[in-house]
Amino acid sequence: MRPKFFSSRLWAHPALLIVSSFALTDLVGALLLWLPFMHQQRLSLIDALFTSTSAVCVTGLTVVNTAQVFTRLGQAVILLLIQLGGLGVMTFSVLISLGLRKTLNFRSRLIVQETFLPYRLTDLPSLIFTIVIYTFLSEFILAFFLFFAFILRFSLGDALFHAVFHAISAFCNAGFSTFPEGLVIYQNSFYVPVIIMLGVLLGNTGFPIIYEAVEYLRKAKHRFSLHFKLTLLTHFLLIVIGLLVLAVLEWNGALAHLSYPERILAALFHSVSARTAGFNTLDLASFSEHGLYFLVLLMFIGACPGSTGGGIKTTTLAVIWASAFSRMRGYYRTVAFKRTIPEAQVLKAIVLLVVAITVIVVLHFVLTFSVPSVPFYQAHGEFLATLFEAVSAFGTVGLSTGLTPKLDALGKLVIIVLMFGGRVGFLSLVSLLTQVKEPKPFHYAPEEVMIG
Repeated sequence: MRPKFFSSRLWAHPALLIVSSFALTDLVGALLLWLPFMHQQRLSLIDALFTSTSAVCVTGLTVVNTAQVFTRLGQAVILLLIQLGGLGVMTFSVLISLGLRKTLNFRSRLIVQETFLPYRLTDLPSLIFTIVIYTFLSEFILAFFLFFAFILRFSLGDALFHAVFHAISAFCNAGFSTFPEGLVIYQNSFYVPVIIMLGVLLGNTGFPIIYEAVEYLRKAKHRFSLHFKLTLLTHFLLIVIGLLVLAVLEWNGALAHLSYPERILAALFHSVSARTAGFNTLDLASFSEHGLYFLVLLMFIGACPGSTGGGIKTTTLAVIWASAFSRMRGYYRTVAFKRTIPEAQVLKAIVLLVVAITVIVVLHFVLTFSVPSVPFYQAHGEFLATLFEAVSAFGTVGLSTGLTPKLDALGKLVIIVLMFGGRVGFLSLVSLLTQVKEPKPFHYAPEEVMIG
C-alpha cells in the first residue's frame, strides 16, 4: 500500500511546487556562482550556496563581500536570482503559461492564489500583469533616479549597473549592494537613502494592496477590503513606532555623529529597512543592545503579505492582536473595522506565530554552537548577536552585526535553512503538512484546563 505522504495529491499541492521551484533555482544559482569566472577570489561551494540562497530568498546576508569577491558577471547572476526570488519563480512560470496558452489552468490559479491573494479572485491574468508591470516600472523609475547620484562617483557604465542593481535590490527588499561599504558611504546624503527607502516600501507593502489601489482608481465605487485597511494601518504604525523608538534609543549613540535632520532620516531609514530590506547606512555594531533588540522585533514581524519581504507578516500580528482585544471587549469572535475575521484565519495566524517562534528558538540554539562557549560573565554579547543573525535570516532581512562572515559550516547551514524557510513562507509549509480534510463526523467530550 502506498503511504499517504507519497500520494500524488500531496505532491501536486501548490505550496510544494513553490518550495521546489525556489529550491531548484537556489541550487542552479549556487552552481553558477561557483564557476571560476564568476568570482575573482577563492569561493567555496557552501559560500556559493549561501550567497545563492540569500539572493533567491532576497535576504542580503553574505559571508563574502559581494563587491570584492564576485566579478561583474557574478554580480549579474546574483541580480537575476534576486529578481526571480522577489517576484517568485512560480509567477514567471505562470506568466509563460499564460503567454503560450492564453489561459491559466486550475493548478496555476492555485499557485497564484497561494502566493499573492488573501481572497478569491477570478481575474488572475489581470493580477499577474499588474504585478509584472508594477514591478518593472517601479524598478525602472528607481534606477533612473539612482543613476543621477551614482554618476557623480562612477563612470557611465558603472553608474548604470550600480543604479539597476540597487533599484532591483531595494524593490525586492534584498539588501545586496555592489559597494564594498554598502550604503554607509551615503549616510550623510538625503537623496540616495530616500530613493532606496521608497523602493523598499514599494516592494514590501504587498501586491494585494497595490492591486486594490489600482482597482480603486479604475472603479470609483470599489470598497477597500478588511485586508487593505488592516495591512496599511499596521504597516504605518510600525514605521512610525520604529522611527520614534530608534531615535530615542540611539539619539546619543549610533546617531550622535549626525546632524539633527540626518538623525531623523537615519532612524526612519532603519525603521523601514529592518522590516526585511536589510540596507543600513550606519554600522550596526555601533548600536546599543536596546537598539539591536528592538531591530530584532521589527525583523521578526517583517513585511506585508504578498510582498517581496519575509517575516511573520504585518497581518499575522494584526489578527492576533485583534483577537486578543476582541476577547477583552467581550466579543465572542475576532472583530476589526466592524468586520468579523473567520476563526480559521485567526488559527492560521496563531499557528504561523508558534511555528516561527519554535523554528527560531531551535535553530538559534544550534547557531550558538558556532560561537565560543564561555561563562556568561565572560561573554561579549554573543547571545544577542546570534539571535540577531537568526531573526535577520528568518525575516529575510539581511542586517548583520558582523557575525555571519565568521560562522563555521554549521552556522552557515543554519542561516541557509532560516533564509529559505523565511522566504518560502512557513504558512505555505504548514498548509502543505496540514491539508484541509473532511470534517470528522464526531467530536470528543469537552474538558477545561487552567489558563494563566
